[in-house]
Amino acid sequence: MHDKTIEFFKEICKIPHGSGNERKIAKYLCEFAEERNLEYSIDNFNNVIIKKNTSNGRVIILQAHTDMVCEKIEDIDFDFEKDEIKVLSDGEFLYADGTTLGADNGIGVAQILNILDSDIKCNIEAVFTTSEETSMSGAINIDVSSLKGKYLLNLDGFTEHTIINESSSFYDLIVKLNSNITNNKVSKCYKIKVYGLEGGHSGFEINNNKGNSIKIMADLLTKIEDIELININGGTKFNVIPSICEAEFYSKHTYEELETLCYYMKNNLRSIYPSIDISLNISNGGITYSNTESIRIINLLNKLYHGVLLLDNGLPITSVNLGIINLKEDNICLGMRSSRIIEEEKYLNYLRRLCSNNNCELIIYGHQPGFENSKDSKLIQALLKTAPNKEDTLVKSVHITIEAGFFKEKIPDVEIAVISPNILDAHTPKERVEIASVKETNLWLENFITYFDKINN
Repeated sequence: MHDKTIEFFKEICKIPHGSGNERKIAKYLCEFAEERNLEYSIDNFNNVIIKKNTSNGRVIILQAHTDMVCEKIEDIDFDFEKDEIKVLSDGEFLYADGTTLGADNGIGVAQILNILDSDIKCNIEAVFTTSEETSMSGAINIDVSSLKGKYLLNLDGFTEHTIINESSSFYDLIVKLNSNITNNKVSKCYKIKVYGLEGGHSGFEINNNKGNSIKIMADLLTKIEDIELININGGTKFNVIPSICEAEFYSKHTYEELETLCYYMKNNLRSIYPSIDISLNISNGGITYSNTESIRIINLLNKLYHGVLLLDNGLPITSVNLGIINLKEDNICLGMRSSRIIEEEKYLNYLRRLCSNNNCELIIYGHQPGFENSKDSKLIQALLKTAPNKEDTLVKSVHITIEAGFFKEKIPDVEIAVISPNILDAHTPKERVEIASVKETNLWLENFITYFDKINN
């Protein structure tokens, strides 16, 4: 078995490739193709297509995204724009030193490079897209007119022995607060910080009781009646459960009174979230929102949903992640997932009414479609037949959004499936990928490509 996946992955980790910063990784892919005399193209969005045609078999599209979520622990000095990800290993897993690893989706990229680098007889169209973790602008804008394949295998899953045949849609939603700040500048104010929560991927982790720092902060601030906000700042992404939130405000309460409030809130919540912490400090102050305006904002946060809205046989069907608040930008950002259009509209209508009643504006910033493929399709059946662990391999729907949905829109008759190794705690500094699982998925991919090529001849 040709297996240079981990070697390629470590090369990828040396190249900064956060969302929107994929120019260098695109250059690396083009140079990879040139060195192997493979046909390639690159577009204005840094999407790269590489073609390998060494057989007359079926054309298979292999697809992955080149960007990564950039998260780090607070006390580490790391610049995702220029620093290399340091890949560590304990023999069982690969992980990073205080940052996200980028196995999502760097391992998928590396697995495709492993196939392109091999002497396997195949007819491959390798598609590498950008900004999947944010706007999905790569998949939205890529020109697929040069692609001949009608079978697309995406390598952006998280669980081994699993074939994903259906994924949910995703909405990027912005609530524009239209808030009015006063001209009242105050000094000696307070800053409360909620931190220590685990965070996580808003698809896979939304039903795992991770805790949302913004919702906890809103609940805490509700208890301070005379509050005048200066800022609330929490969360980083539409699709990441926020682990940290800070609020700066003026109040006539004494430090001791607020300290007691934070102490009891923290102790009450630790039975649910053992790692949570809440700190209180004196701040230098600033320009405040009025008490009336502050209460409007806090009440709105309390009325915004976070978590699973609908379950079916234990599987989340519709969920919302209250992902970001930044009063300085006058925005609250939410990510909604759903496998059912009627549920999407139900929540969107709730948000529209809520915004209308609270002098806010709802903006649908982005929408990514889901996809569905029959378990009886040729692609799914071939994957089942070639799986190294046939007895353990499942075909399932997942509550995540995969950019392959855009390819279904662009190539209506394409069959889509997703496979991957085990990737744990994606979108967090605890992210890691199981080494044995990577090797097994490589074997599966190789078996599948060889089998799919032969049955066409």
